[in-house]
Amino acid sequence: MAPRLLSAGSMTEIVRGTRYPIDGRAQRIIVAGFAEFTQRGVRAARMSAVAREAGVSLATLRQYFPTREELFREVIRSTIVRLIRHPPESGTPTTGQPMVGRIRQLLRQFWQTMEDPEQAALLRLALGELSAFPELAVFHTTEVIGRAVGRLEAMLSEGARSGEIRVRDVRIAARVILAPLITYALWFASPGIYGDLTGPDRHRTEEAVIDLLVGVVVGAAA
Repeated sequence: MAPRLLSAGSMTEIVRGTRYPIDGRAQRIIVAGFAEFTQRGVRAARMSAVAREAGVSLATLRQYFPTREELFREVIRSTIVRLIRHPPESGTPTTGQPMVGRIRQLLRQFWQTMEDPEQAALLRLALGELSAFPELAVFHTTEVIGRAVGRLEAMLSEGARSGEIRVRDVRIAARVILAPLITYALWFASPGIYGDLTGPDRHRTEEAVIDLLVGVVVGAAA
């Protein structure tokens, strides 16, 4: 399955770190890079294989992404980061909802993003291999986990100011909520390994985990 990338209306966005726009060739390179990284990892990924799969020369690939690390960054930007920034419209929290309901909806979106097999493969790769690539590890933490934490912190702060929720420390609360959520979503993304822990009913477990985390960490104001 190809990763979810830019919409047609965003095709002229400039790739950071290069002098080329995101055109059709860049899209093919990103898709091929996604597959190569999830299958082989960062260390073993071959730029020649990415170029061959994308139907471009190695020289052309390096004009867009001079290094393997820059290609990995753009794969992350074009998949997980874009989903965090722009979640599916049908599940986007609306400002008219009570804050606790908006927080639950955000957590569902994040769960579903992390549970997607391709996205989970990238997250497992980041957690398991990027310690050997400190700059990429920091990039992934900032661009993926940091953005999700930031969105949740902002919602918790807004709810606390309005009196809808009670939380002593929004910074700690956001991290306490997301850490187990990420772990559980990764378990569900690998049923062959963690199936005995998760059970088969994904939807029921998702709702139960979210209800538990929100209920324990975020106390609704009386």
